[in-house]
Amino acid sequence: MNTQLSLSEHRYTSIDVVMPVFNGALYIQTAIQSVQRQTSPAARIIIADDGSTDRTVEIVTSLQQADSRITLLMLPHAGVSAARNAGIAASSSCYIAFLDADDLWVPEKLALQLAVFEAGGGEVGFVHSSYFLINEAGETLHGLHVVPPRLSGDIFKPLLLEGYVLSGSASSVVVRREILDKAGYFDERLFHGEDWDLWTRLAHISQVAFTPEAVVGIRVHDQSAQRRNIPGRSLKFFQQQLLVYAKWEGLPLDAANLKASLRKRALDAILPLWRSPLELVRFYRNLVLSQNVLENRLFRNFPDYALSLTRCLFMSLWKRLKRKVGLHEQ
Repeated sequence: MNTQLSLSEHRYTSIDVVMPVFNGALYIQTAIQSVQRQTSPAARIIIADDGSTDRTVEIVTSLQQADSRITLLMLPHAGVSAARNAGIAASSSCYIAFLDADDLWVPEKLALQLAVFEAGGGEVGFVHSSYFLINEAGETLHGLHVVPPRLSGDIFKPLLLEGYVLSGSASSVVVRREILDKAGYFDERLFHGEDWDLWTRLAHISQVAFTPEAVVGIRVHDQSAQRRNIPGRSLKFFQQQLLVYAKWEGLPLDAANLKASLRKRALDAILPLWRSPLELVRFYRNLVLSQNVLENRLFRNFPDYALSLTRCLFMSLWKRLKRKVGLHEQ
């Protein structure tokens, strides 16, 4: 497939890339270079520095001298959502693509996604993609679970209620600016699930499409989301998700489906701490004592909570076992 766009086509499909970064000196040059190598060139590469204290600014400034498309925003440390929002505010193209500073793109990434937009028509508000995992050295990791994209079109309810995961994370997404302006930007109150929140709002007002090709390399390292383990914050993570659900209280959502979705998210939040009985009990106690009706009615009693958690644990272990068996069979 010829993914190189002509100059006339590029005028009408210009893309600004927004890259938030905090102390990303190890990987940001690779990330920027992967944007520079796109067969469909980005109009601007907006680096939103979230108060880095390492060599990030120095590296970006050096690259900026050779590429006038690079814009560096030096911001006070306020989190990834604030950095992304600053990058969005500084952009001017019809499309905005997000790339985390430790990830990378294959050269055809933007061109393939622009082709998906064109094929989908004006109803498609954003496009994501499949992905592959890489290590600190940029080498592809094999044998780790990858969630490929499955659903297109109207995916609002699967995103909100059914735990559907948007493949490729933020680094895969390209969004129409007009749709993003209507949906609103990243919620800066959220430190967990801010991506899911925005994808849900975008999906509520537009169609979603994807490219099945794995065009994004998601880096797995000690500080990445795939490896990060923050004990004691499970309840706060779940409460962050409740803030997202609260935005949709006016919709006629099925009560049973809503409760089932919330129960699953509560169990997913606490499951990583299953080896800490005290944490499990504390999580349940906080749910019961909460003033939020959505929280304190999720489980009938402690035995219901314990049984649900046990079932969830066994299902998780069973899925891991099936993946291992499948890999051995190949």
